[in-house]
Formats: sequence, structure tokens, C-alpha cells
Amino acid sequence: MPYTSFYKGIAFIEGNIPNAKIVKPNVSARLGGFGSHLKTLTDVKDILVNQCISSNANAVINFKYGQKTRLLAIDDMVFFGSGDLAVLDEQTLQELREKFN
Repeated sequence: MPYTSFYKGIAFIEGNIPNAKIVKPNVSARLGGFGSHLKTLTDVKDILVNQCISSNANAVINFKYGQKTRLLAIDDMVFFGSGDLAVLDEQTLQELREKFN
């Protein structure tokens, strides 16, 4: 099973789950600009959690994330995340939770 973490009840899966029902492919979140150095990956996950809630999804599969620093800007950090919003059945979620703990 791919690496999985849970945040606010949503599974963030760094890979594919074959039986997942994708409800919204290729979503992304990006935080940059003034004050972005105060942001974290958690802020990116908050955006994706809100997208899951509005799409009735319980997981972000194929989750990718990271941060970049712009060389020409002072204190300009960009955090980003992307993936596919999906619905997982309860058995799959339970298996992922057991691996997570």
C-alpha cells in the first residue's frame, strides 16, 4: 500500500488505489506571495480538505506536494499540493488507517 496520512478525516495517499472512485481529477493547491513563508504543508492540506468536502470525497489519491523558494524574491516560499479527489470504501479506509497507526 502507498504511504498514507490522515488529516481532518481525509486520507492523503501518495500513490494510486485501484478501487478508488475518482470524483474530481487533477486538483491542486498553491500558496505563494507575500507572507507565504509563514505557511506550511498543513495550509495546502486545508485547501484540499475543503475541496474534498465540497466534492463529497474522502481521499486525495496520487497526492504530491512540496515547496520551492524563488531565487529573485526575498522571503517568497511557494507551497503546493496536487492529486485526484476520490471516494474510498470503508474497508479500504480501515486498512489504510491500520497501516497508518
